[in-house]
Amino acid sequence: MTDSQMIPSAGPEAPAAIPPETPVMTGSNYNEAYTDSGTPRAHWQSILSALSSATERQLKKSQDRVRRMRHVDGATFNLFDDAGTQGVPWELEMIPLPIPAGEWAALEAGLLQRAHLLEVILADIYGPRKLLADGGLPPALVFSNPRFLRPCHGIQPLGNRFLTFYAADIYRASDGGFRVLRDFGGNPEGMGYALENRIVISRVFSERYHQAQIKRLAPFFQTFHRSMTQRTPPGKGDPGIVLLSPGPDSRIYFEHALLSRYMGYPLVESQDLTVRNGRVFLKKLAGLEPVEIIFRHIPDENSDPFALRSDTVTGVAGLLQAARERNIGMVNPVGSGFLETPALPAFLPGLCQSLLGEDLKIPSHPTWWCGTETGRSHVLANLGELQLAAALERPESFSLPPDPVAAIHAAPHAFMASDRVRPSVSPAWNGTGVHSRLTLLRVFVCATEQGFAVMPGGLAITADDVVTLLGGCRERLRSKDIWVLSDRPVEPFSLLSGLQTATEFSRSSDLPSRVADHLLWLGRYMERAESLIRLLRSVFRRISGEARLQDIPELPFLLGLLRKQHYLPQPGKGGSLLPRFRELTAQLTSVLQSPDSTESVSFILKQVREAARNVRDRLSLDSWRAINRLENFADGPMEDPIELLDDTLFALNAFSGFSMESMTRGLGWRFMDMGRRVERAIGLTGLLRNGLPQICRESRNTLEALLEVTQSIMTYRARYRTTFQLAPVLDLLIMDETNPKSLAFQCKQLADHMDKLPRQNDRRFGTHEERMALKMLTSVRLLDLTGLDCRKTEPDSLAVFLETMENQLLEFAQLINAHYLSRVPATPHFALMSDERIP
Repeated sequence: MTDSQMIPSAGPEAPAAIPPETPVMTGSNYNEAYTDSGTPRAHWQSILSALSSATERQLKKSQDRVRRMRHVDGATFNLFDDAGTQGVPWELEMIPLPIPAGEWAALEAGLLQRAHLLEVILADIYGPRKLLADGGLPPALVFSNPRFLRPCHGIQPLGNRFLTFYAADIYRASDGGFRVLRDFGGNPEGMGYALENRIVISRVFSERYHQAQIKRLAPFFQTFHRSMTQRTPPGKGDPGIVLLSPGPDSRIYFEHALLSRYMGYPLVESQDLTVRNGRVFLKKLAGLEPVEIIFRHIPDENSDPFALRSDTVTGVAGLLQAARERNIGMVNPVGSGFLETPALPAFLPGLCQSLLGEDLKIPSHPTWWCGTETGRSHVLANLGELQLAAALERPESFSLPPDPVAAIHAAPHAFMASDRVRPSVSPAWNGTGVHSRLTLLRVFVCATEQGFAVMPGGLAITADDVVTLLGGCRERLRSKDIWVLSDRPVEPFSLLSGLQTATEFSRSSDLPSRVADHLLWLGRYMERAESLIRLLRSVFRRISGEARLQDIPELPFLLGLLRKQHYLPQPGKGGSLLPRFRELTAQLTSVLQSPDSTESVSFILKQVREAARNVRDRLSLDSWRAINRLENFADGPMEDPIELLDDTLFALNAFSGFSMESMTRGLGWRFMDMGRRVERAIGLTGLLRNGLPQICRESRNTLEALLEVTQSIMTYRARYRTTFQLAPVLDLLIMDETNPKSLAFQCKQLADHMDKLPRQNDRRFGTHEERMALKMLTSVRLLDLTGLDCRKTEPDSLAVFLETMENQLLEFAQLINAHYLSRVPATPHFALMSDERIP
């Protein structure tokens, strides 16, 4: 390839970043890019040449573009499994890892053999257990193994496939040969990040990528999907396949959302599923929908709280019984995590000979189990040179015993040892130049009708040291896209347009109750944030000028609104309604940034991001980019609060615009819009009720400020071109159904939404919430503002109307939850509910 196809061509002003003749590292580690003599390997020459001819500025620009695209896509993982913690960015290196066709063919053959062997082992230990009877596997490795799940014995999975999806961590030894370090059979991670890497790198270096003969990933995903649909009942047009995730608290929730969107599988959580009469159903607003296949991304032991762990919150009660009755297919079947037993690779060479009659094509990393006399003797004789580890437990739960020899003699089956890992190194960009990083390959395999298929690529993981690479210190890891080179032209192929052709037209927009709940609250939090920001911006604009606080006539009114809604503290007994400037700015800054206050803008925006994370698969990429702009709100010192509020309001409005223009008018959009309408109506009635006394005392300035914070001042001026008067202002804000900020508009929209929500049966009379929506709309339409004038009489009837409407709106919101969202447990939103307002 030419330099311009990989990196923009270098100008004459800068030297090369790295000479192609210079090896990156020498020593016992295999070098992916250079031979021992320092000559670039043939499949690396074009990449190294492009790196050499590019300037440092150009390389930085390319890496920055990679980082920016990854951030826009939201590619992160949650390091601490804490929903309140900002995700750690998924670091992607711009330099790919090429593998020539011949080497990949040998690797592929070895992976196909290994996947077949592991599936045979799974079928035996959960079936006839001949390996135990014949001595192929020792009983201690099975029955003392927490990964072996006794309740799964005797379950025959759909299609008789005990292993549908498999992954392996592979490294190159110093001789250049591949070794399998770890096997993953429960719910392998990383396939979504491999897809994200390919999407980003192919866009950054699109010219090079589309001209090179690099094998595409899309055919593998098509094969994966086909293997799933083959297990569904014949003749079913739309197979009931769902992707089961632990939820946004999962550190790799980004992967779950990406795979869901790319493969077209609904992203569900355990509370979305239920088992009835041995069958699995998805709980939707319109009722229960059968599920045939679950693409499982939760650990084996957490899959069924009834049959396995009773304390889990991510499983589905009765799932194993449905599998035993062959009413549900799972990828992978529960119990397949047995393949991740650390000591199992020690037995694979012998099992491959006895079960398949072949030698193991890809050796495992040298491992010895202390449960056998031979293995124990070898470990004890070489304890200083080997790495001792737990044979059955998860590596992260293992700690080296004070006296290893005594511990091995006391419980030999619990220990194993392995040689030290010396993985290969590959070139990486560190911001100022190219250097070497240790490299591990994660590759993926899926079942087919004929056997298995290997993804032509995968995920290369890099680190500066072996401990980080193997220990999973994720914030210090980086990744690469693996380019499998082809010796023949590659046909362009993509699944971004869909995995299959629809067998029949459908405009159904039903969705799970949990999703409707989060969309409703996303709308409410968005509206709550916007209204508070507009109110704060009006205050900051006034106090930021040269006028003194006491010379701003509408300031007491605006501060009174903030106090009435509990955003600002009430003045002390005998205290002034206008505090000192420094005290006021400190109070307003707290409303903006305080992480401990549920009334602060920072907290509300956090709730916006959290609600959006829960429905990430339902949001367009543009909508998610707008949400991403809210991440860094008020992280550092606030130099200009008005600019900060303007930028935040811009992001919120961008999200609203994308939602309005890109979402179909289905149930998802309706619940999110209902949330906005309910919150806007509650906020407006509270605003008018709390501000009415001050408005009657000083009309002109307070009415102007009221129209400003309700975003209706331009409409008023265009209509009346006169002074601000109470009756026309209230008509615009309460009764004008053409004003999207008015109370009448909100009630009309709510009534329209209620008419479109699903019904369980054809009933003659409306539900309670339908009647209440119509009642509120009628009350607004019948309100008489004629002759309203604070100078003649106090508008007591209006105050009663506003208080009644606010109470009815709160009751309406509760009814919506009880009728449509009660299929899910109470969410944190409702747990925070106060007597008058939900914070």
